[in-house]
Amino acid sequence: MSALSDYIKKELERARDEIKASLSGQKINASGRSADGFRVRTTDTRAQLYYSRDGGGAPLTTLEHGRPAGAVPRNFTEIIEQWSRDKGLRFTDEKERRRFAGAVAYGKIKRFGYGRPSPARYGSRTYNWTLPVQEAGDRLKKGLPWYTKNYITDLIYK
Repeated sequence: MSALSDYIKKELERARDEIKASLSGQKINASGRSADGFRVRTTDTRAQLYYSRDGGGAPLTTLEHGRPAGAVPRNFTEIIEQWSRDKGLRFTDEKERRRFAGAVAYGKIKRFGYGRPSPARYGSRTYNWTLPVQEAGDRLKKGLPWYTKNYITDLIYK
């Protein structure tokens, strides 16, 4: 792989890492599967930052806008209970944990959805991953002329 290819790949990986850090910092990434869905793929002629749901991450529109209110899975209370254990939330006993899970699953989420911010507070989006991508594009636009010139010079004078 040439220095030019390495440079492009590093910039795309940097953008991917910024997206992951931002998802984690905004606490949008509960399981980690969504952040792990952002990947960098390179070939001899192409470099690409893309999102794959192979690992079970949420759709990008869900990350961006949140889920609407509506039906929840039959075992959703158990899912919330397990999530609270995984996150280390402390309760006085398991009965309190079940009460909490039921309130979250059927109270708030079923009636209101989740991840939907108020437009006055956040604008229209929960998370916007386009900023790290735009910044990577700007860095590439600035750096590519120099790398391209050196790459061509190396090819000519080898």
